[in-house]
Amino acid sequence: MRKNIEELQNSLNQGKPVVMATILSKQGSAPRSAGTKMLVHEDGHITGTIGGGWVEAHVQELAREFFETKKGASIREFTLDSKAYADMDMVCGGNVTLLLEYLPATEGNIEIFSKLLAMLGQNQNGFMVSRLSQENRTSFEMERCIISGRDQTGALKLTDQTVAHLSEQAGLMRSPGLINIDEGTFFVEPAQFNGTLYILGAGHLGIETARLAQGTGFKIVVMDDRAEFANEARFPMAEVHVVDNFENCFDRFTIGHGSYIVVMTRGHLYDRLILEQALKTDATYIGMIGSKSKKKTIYDYLLTQGVTQERLDQVYAPIGLSIGAQTPAEIAVSIVAELIQARFSS
Repeated sequence: MRKNIEELQNSLNQGKPVVMATILSKQGSAPRSAGTKMLVHEDGHITGTIGGGWVEAHVQELAREFFETKKGASIREFTLDSKAYADMDMVCGGNVTLLLEYLPATEGNIEIFSKLLAMLGQNQNGFMVSRLSQENRTSFEMERCIISGRDQTGALKLTDQTVAHLSEQAGLMRSPGLINIDEGTFFVEPAQFNGTLYILGAGHLGIETARLAQGTGFKIVVMDDRAEFANEARFPMAEVHVVDNFENCFDRFTIGHGSYIVVMTRGHLYDRLILEQALKTDATYIGMIGSKSKKKTIYDYLLTQGVTQERLDQVYAPIGLSIGAQTPAEIAVSIVAELIQARFSS
């Protein structure tokens, strides 16, 4: 979400309106989760993705109407039939509910998304809440605010009771979602997320791990130096980066609390290079696939490079909980289970 909010903020700061599409909910095999955003700019180009060609093309058509009227929001439901999911490289259908809204470059919008961006950058407690119309879903004026403790930022003014109700339920949420209370229907997007998982290596195990981790609330980032492996067709649930090599591979990211690094490339030398870089970060979790002999070989080398044994002892290697896993799918289960365990203990 952060990358798209940055793009949104850049457009608003330049005085350029956008139409934002946000997934409110999904059923079945829709490839993107609630909270996923796509921006349509006035010149027609898009930032981000909500899953694929057919839906995105339709959203681009609807966006033109918003740019003409220069107002409003709308909730639309899409049934992903055979035509739709063929375009989206899916194996079966599903439904997705989208919130579409026109966002002009007003001081209020700039303020609220600047606040959200700051909270996302610092992984602060709090959430953005949008009130959804219960009467006219096809055309209404959006109201939203950011709640941080007892403080509210934005045009939407909520009572203390409503804030308390929303905060109680938002505290239990692992990802963005709808909350229905007596005061109305709200879409809540927590700023303190469930972690970003960096998967180094886009092989079959990487796919299985990404699928499971995405389903448990992790944001997924995949890196590999092979475009035929690291691409959105294989990883529709992830942000994919094809690197020239694995040197300085974390430089473009902010790695800290809430960052989880899984090293599973195709070779010992790549794994060693990445692990050496990962150990210089403040990631919550660093794990490496491989045997005990591979671990010893890599650790012996890193000790000669000044890495302490204490730091090496913090690495999860061999990776994953011991459940007797054999197949890639089973190994992915053991890895994601360990990630969840680390998330709750951090």
